Amino acid sequence: MPNDKKPVRAILPLLRAPISSITPEGFTILLGAEYGSPTSVRISTSTAAFDLRDGDRITLYTEVFLKSHEGTA
Repeated sequence: MPNDKKPVRAILPLLRAPISSITPEGFTILLGAEYGSPTSVRISTSTAAFDLRDGDRITLYTEVFLKSHEGTA
């Protein structure tokens, strides 16, 4: 019987950042502005289905696989 288990992932929050410049074609994430090191990232995507408002703070995160326990299949 094959192992049908998918790898388990942990979600690691990296930071919360405000968004601005919301248009139907995308929005901008403002990184580090409150710490004196402003950088921005423009996300180009259709925003029609998103409930976004200028100044909303979104969470940027990454996912990592968890190691399987030794002795388990």
